[in-house]
Amino acid sequence: MIFFDMRTIVFSYVLTDIVCTVVIVLLWRQNRKRFAGSGFWVFNYAFQLSAIFLILLRGQISAWMSFVLANTLVIAGSILGYMGLLRFIGKKSFQIHNYVLLAAFALVHAYFTFVQPNQAARNLNMSVGLLIICFQCAWLLLYRVESGMRQLTRGVGIIFAAYCFIGVVRIVEYFAGSHSTGDYLQSGIFEQLILISNQMLFILLTYFLVLMFNKRLLLDITTQEEKFNKAFHSSPYAITITRMSDGQIIEVNESFFKITGYQLADIREQTTIGMHLWDKAEDRAFVLSELTSKGKMQEREFQFRKKSGEIITGLFSAEIITVNNEKCVLSSINDITDRKRMGKVLEQSQHFLNLVIENTPNPMWISDKHGTVIIINESLRNLLKITDEEIIGIYNVQKDVQVEEQGFLPLVKSVFTEGKTVEFTIEYNTGKEKQVNLQTTTALIIDIIITPIIDEQGKVINAIAQHKDVTEHRKAKEEIFRLNVELEQKVAQRTRDLRDSQMALLSIVEDLNASNKEVAFANQSLDATNKELEAFSYSVSHDLRAPLRSVDAYARMIEEDYAERLDDEGRRLLKVIRDSAHDMGQLISDLLAFSRLSRKGLQMGRVGMRELFTKARLQVEQAETGRTIRWDIGEMPPAFGDEAMIREALINLLANAVKYTRPRQDAAIGISGRLDGDDVVYCVTDNGVGFDMAYKDKLFCVFQRLHSNAEFEGTGIGLALVQRIVQRHGGRVWAEGKVNEGATFYFSLPGKANEEGRMLTKEGTA
Repeated sequence: MIFFDMRTIVFSYVLTDIVCTVVIVLLWRQNRKRFAGSGFWVFNYAFQLSAIFLILLRGQISAWMSFVLANTLVIAGSILGYMGLLRFIGKKSFQIHNYVLLAAFALVHAYFTFVQPNQAARNLNMSVGLLIICFQCAWLLLYRVESGMRQLTRGVGIIFAAYCFIGVVRIVEYFAGSHSTGDYLQSGIFEQLILISNQMLFILLTYFLVLMFNKRLLLDITTQEEKFNKAFHSSPYAITITRMSDGQIIEVNESFFKITGYQLADIREQTTIGMHLWDKAEDRAFVLSELTSKGKMQEREFQFRKKSGEIITGLFSAEIITVNNEKCVLSSINDITDRKRMGKVLEQSQHFLNLVIENTPNPMWISDKHGTVIIINESLRNLLKITDEEIIGIYNVQKDVQVEEQGFLPLVKSVFTEGKTVEFTIEYNTGKEKQVNLQTTTALIIDIIITPIIDEQGKVINAIAQHKDVTEHRKAKEEIFRLNVELEQKVAQRTRDLRDSQMALLSIVEDLNASNKEVAFANQSLDATNKELEAFSYSVSHDLRAPLRSVDAYARMIEEDYAERLDDEGRRLLKVIRDSAHDMGQLISDLLAFSRLSRKGLQMGRVGMRELFTKARLQVEQAETGRTIRWDIGEMPPAFGDEAMIREALINLLANAVKYTRPRQDAAIGISGRLDGDDVVYCVTDNGVGFDMAYKDKLFCVFQRLHSNAEFEGTGIGLALVQRIVQRHGGRVWAEGKVNEGATFYFSLPGKANEEGRMLTKEGTA
């Protein structure tokens, strides 16, 4: 009894295959970039569909296509399906045995088609071939796959196990029953049931394949969500997801709360605009424009506002993502405020260090750890008559030194190899080059101290050398020696004269006593000089003050002891010497005050500027007796700073104004202040000689003066001192003026409203 016509069943199989093939093609298009192996299943289903279509056309096409090609396509497609499964689960396997199986199957099928036609034998060949391939698929999906993926592959594995069962039943039926060798389309109920079973399994296989791919997709999505969630919440950067249209906050991580100071309750139903998270609204508009045009932004620097109102600097990165079919912005903020602040402090420290090195009176150079000179100062340039281009980056103290003194080079090398400080003396003779690229044309004698700079690990990273020209000191010692020789000769001569007469003896004794006094004085001078040399340091105070005091003292002694022998020109020259020594002493005092200012800590507090200006004015007026100055004192808001330092700055400014109004018969000086945001700006105005604005940059530089000492006395440090004091308070100083029309000096200080926001450390760093 036949339930259906075999051709009808094959036709329905064709329709089913078409639908299933379309499903597999759609599955491949959705997952071809995510999972490997889906393309093999497209070819498998295409081969199966082609095979069923060729079987349906049996009797209308050649036997080779209908019998051999159709069934070979079924086996080839099954092998491709197996290879697709291997790639899907990430297994590698050689397929030589399956290629051999495919070739053997095609040959057997051709034999029982053309040599000895037998439909039952062809069915047996097909059953054995499918059983071998389906068993491999079932074994792969149920046992070879890792345990974590078996829940994904179990359904498809069971379908292949069912295919294996049908293959076994078909093989058993072949050996147990009787068979017809006629056309397959005329087969009985058993083959009809087998074909219907295969058709049902084919539909189930398609369903479970789709289910397997979708489960894998869901598993990967879950894994990715877990990775994103952990990365999102454990990141040290402030990460936010906001709606692109209005800045509505969708989600933030824990670092966002730590960096901005907000709590979870603060951001509910809030936008970045409403929270004023951006310091400048135009920054957000710029970011949106960049994201719209480019899709993402990487590490751009912007200012952001914390809950407390504090402004921080952050490196901002963002890109557009889609959340619930709406464009959103995934952004991160790396807080670099401390890094920027430390960078600025380091830059200021480096600038100050360079200024100290450049302006120190002692010739100096600094080398890297290999001995190559990287910095020299002005004093060394002047001493050795060299330029930066001749030495920096070129001269190496370990390799290029060529000095005749024995043992000098090992000493220099020990600085870098052993971290020792060495001291030695070099003499540069006229016309003789003692060092590579360094040649002088004078009898220079230089003391050198080279000190290593050592890091925390005890390694030498730099070396610094200080030079001192001791040529004059050596000359002084030689002169004293010559005087002693001459004195000894005089004593010998006087001793010989004693034998002539008692009167001569008395005269010689007197001369000897006088000579002894000279010797004692010379020895005392020599002792004093030696003590000064022993106690000598590289402090400006000891280097410069002692010679000036000696010059002034000897000039005074000559003026007092030899006044009757000096004419007016001699007395004038002595006065010039003493005045110059006094001016140099004042210059040293100002320079020491200028250098000491960098080390002195600030005692911060509220400063009453009106009272401070009054005290400074009274002190300045005391030094200007006999003059009438009209003072115009305006509004004086209080400031926040170190009262002693600010008073010193005011005295220098007022003294400057008083000095340069001396040519005016009606001298007028104005003092006032005004609020400027959180700061206060003060100004000192005078109707004095003024200055050319072309030279305004020189006003606050050390030793830079716009007038000679003959016109106006001064050292060129007062205004530099004012600038240093104001800068240490976080303010700035500037000036305006015209020649013969007066000048105005401005400076700013923190105001009362800015006390908490700009507290300064004792070292003066804002």
